[in-house]
Amino acid sequence: MFETDLATKAVASENQDQAAIIEHPKGLLLVIADGAGGLGGGREAAELLIKIVKETAVPATDFLNPLMWCTILTQADEQLSAHPIAGETTAVVVALSDNLVCGASVGNSGAFLVQDQTTIELTTKQRHRPLLGSESAIPTSFGSIPLNGRLLLATDGLIKHAPLAKIREIMQNNPTNTANALVECVRYPSGNLPDDVTVIVTDAIPS
Repeated sequence: MFETDLATKAVASENQDQAAIIEHPKGLLLVIADGAGGLGGGREAAELLIKIVKETAVPATDFLNPLMWCTILTQADEQLSAHPIAGETTAVVVALSDNLVCGASVGNSGAFLVQDQTTIELTTKQRHRPLLGSESAIPTSFGSIPLNGRLLLATDGLIKHAPLAKIREIMQNNPTNTANALVECVRYPSGNLPDDVTVIVTDAIPS
């Protein structure tokens, strides 16, 4: 039903970004997280968030309920704050089924639908702070809406350093290996990256 492309690159040896593509009986689940490096335990927080989402049993009847994903992120906030090592992290969780998309988010990672004539930022109303792990995060839901266009999930390593027009151009002109092309577009001439960068690009496969 869906074709996914994931790429991630780190500034240093330890990547604070984490991502997962998870199969569910009802569809596909995409997760992206950017651990807050300055607070310590950022990578651990991002890894634990992925683990929590993977292990949370979501009934098929609730898979396309965006409020369910808000609840899961709220529960993750509590579990992260109680963890002895994990710090804080952003999160974007997107559920795909029956050519519909919904989800929830916290922080400055984002999800976008890149269409022929426009780009819809699914996470435009999310709260950038507090992050998951603060025990006071407030997740914001989005959808369900039709999966009309190419779906992009990205950490702020891309969103902050590449103009939306550049992102659109790459997604429209690179039907394959798109995620890696997006990561490489923010690389400096020196060869360095401005930040850890993680990208998931998803397309619906016509039936």
